[in-house]
Amino acid sequence: MKQHFRTIDELLTFVERVHVKNHQTLGRWTAAQNFFHLAAAFEGSIQELPKGYPKFVRLLVRPLRSIVTSYRFPPWLPIPASIRSRLEPPKDVRFDEQRSRLIKAIHAFTSHIGKHPPHPVLGELTRDEWIGFHLRHTSHHLSFIRIDE
Repeated sequence: MKQHFRTIDELLTFVERVHVKNHQTLGRWTAAQNFFHLAAAFEGSIQELPKGYPKFVRLLVRPLRSIVTSYRFPPWLPIPASIRSRLEPPKDVRFDEQRSRLIKAIHAFTSHIGKHPPHPVLGELTRDEWIGFHLRHTSHHLSFIRIDE
């Protein structure tokens, strides 16, 4: 089932429901790796990440900003080499650590006051655009996790 989070609270509720023994993972990353990647993205929206692509590529991609923040995350967009070490998860990340890290990063984002740094690819985003980005981005990645009911 494709995940579609409408609010940060819905996202947080889903993450809190995933436990080490109650889920299956589809795709190339484990749940822990997805949590690592998403936590790094939330952290990057508070603590600036380096620019993602060369300027001309960023200028070409920026018109997609409203699609990425309002409708759908583009799964074909690779992690830029300049930020890969911060966003691409190692194979041996631990589930409980990364789940806790993601929950902590979500809480840090929701309680953040003030301006957010620019997105490494999309550039300057409003608070609402950052929320939209995180909801689309996490919907994409967490759609590969199935909770056993």
